[in-house]
Amino acid sequence: MTLTLTRLIAAGLVTLPVAAFAADYMAADANQDGMLSYEEVQAILPEVTTDTFMAVDADGDGLINADELAVAQTEGLMPEADS
Repeated sequence: MTLTLTRLIAAGLVTLPVAAFAADYMAADANQDGMLSYEEVQAILPEVTTDTFMAVDADGDGLINADELAVAQTEGLMPEADS
């Protein structure tokens, strides 16, 4: 997973603008299932592409869980959440 994300970042295929705002991921979880769908991410981070979302969604279930989000934040694919 990390190697794939690193390769995508290096290729310039997966990036977020430097000015991307810190997201309030908890508020974005509209159905309160503890995971984020593409639509929920788009509501707060419209610049996230389907390619980025699919790269972050390591298990391919169509949702980003807490572990996947943590990796994405470490890799710079998603901004850190508001404190």
